[in-house]
Amino acid sequence: LVNKMDISDEEMDGDDGQWRSRFTGPEEPATSGWSVNSPPGVPHRVILHFDLDCFYAQVEMIRDPSLREVPLGIQQKYIIVTCNYVARERGVTKLMSVTDAKEKCPELVLVRGEDLTLYREASHQVTELLSSFCPLVERLGFDENFMDVTEMVERRMKETPPPEGYSFSGHVYNPSSELDSDHPRLALGSHIAAELRDAVHSRLGLTGCAGVATNKLLAKLVSGTFKPNQQTVLLPEDVGHIMESLGGVRKVPGVGHQTAKRLHQLGVVSVKDLQLLPLPDLVKEFRGAVARRLRNLSLGVDDSPVTPSGAPQSLSDEDSFKKMSSEAEVVEKIQQLLSRLVERMQKDGRQPQTFRLTIRRYTPTNKWFSRESRQCPIPSHLGQKILSGGPALQKDSAKHQSLLENWKCDLKKFLEFPSKIQNKEILESPKSMNEFFL
Repeated sequence: LVNKMDISDEEMDGDDGQWRSRFTGPEEPATSGWSVNSPPGVPHRVILHFDLDCFYAQVEMIRDPSLREVPLGIQQKYIIVTCNYVARERGVTKLMSVTDAKEKCPELVLVRGEDLTLYREASHQVTELLSSFCPLVERLGFDENFMDVTEMVERRMKETPPPEGYSFSGHVYNPSSELDSDHPRLALGSHIAAELRDAVHSRLGLTGCAGVATNKLLAKLVSGTFKPNQQTVLLPEDVGHIMESLGGVRKVPGVGHQTAKRLHQLGVVSVKDLQLLPLPDLVKEFRGAVARRLRNLSLGVDDSPVTPSGAPQSLSDEDSFKKMSSEAEVVEKIQQLLSRLVERMQKDGRQPQTFRLTIRRYTPTNKWFSRESRQCPIPSHLGQKILSGGPALQKDSAKHQSLLENWKCDLKKFLEFPSKIQNKEILESPKSMNEFFL
């Protein structure tokens, strides 16, 4: 259930798909400025990737400190979406079923995590705090952020040049030889990363890992080398090692399920296979720009900038369940989602422009789901009705309920959209789309 705002970047509730879509997608992206033989990453750039430890669990442990010393799992429906490290030491893992988790750890404490409000607020607090040190901060999901600290590094190098080179803070990935001062910018970047992690912990109570490298791809890949609450620097001479250590091509950010299937048909299974596949063969299958981008990613080359996230372009809420087959069940579920979405729209303050309803159907033969969406413009009077309540409407449950009741009527019309879309006149007439909300 999505309310679209005609503003800037989209809020990210799940990071993997968002991360992959930034590299490759159904549309051909702009051609990268790097050739396949270019060194990985602009040499002078220093990029940080922050990944908060078991984020949902941390938020719950801050809210209730008694949970810190017990095995804790965050439950959404029948799945453990994350758990603290006490639970992990006892065999509980992310995405484990609640039944299996309880068998592994009978004393596991479960907290329902379907309401994302607290997690969303904590996530924005982290991004805002990081942005107070450096403007180039890009959110990725709720628990990850990129930072381009190149200017901070250059400024420190000019202000306080050390007499005998720079030391590294934290770990260095795969140190094969004695470290020297050949990478002063990355060394300084590691100290900045440590300072920022300390700031997040002291001010917000959250711990996390960090990766320091010359581009976003490499910073993300290296950040999880040592967990929890640690950080790792990747030096340029070790890029080949970390890329080959990924194994299958599906591990490369930017290579999704469908892309991996097409690569497998070309005989490409590992990252090394992708690196060695003749570029003309890759171009023949994926077109020029996508082919070059895939090759570059396999080599650790990524010149994409850190783009400040800004206000979300859309606000969304969703839910999943084992079975839903009647219209009454669908209407009830939409009303639940809509109630939370309306409150968020009121807090946001911008007038919504478009309403989109998305359904994902699961079948045994297609575990990746079949997604179907319908959307309509939101008439101005409805958008104003949402915003007119503001904070006062949230406090007045009667008025809030009245607003939801009005929306139920509009949703009823919207639910008829899939059958009405067969009407060619409606499909081709933008004006008639408003009929579903009038």
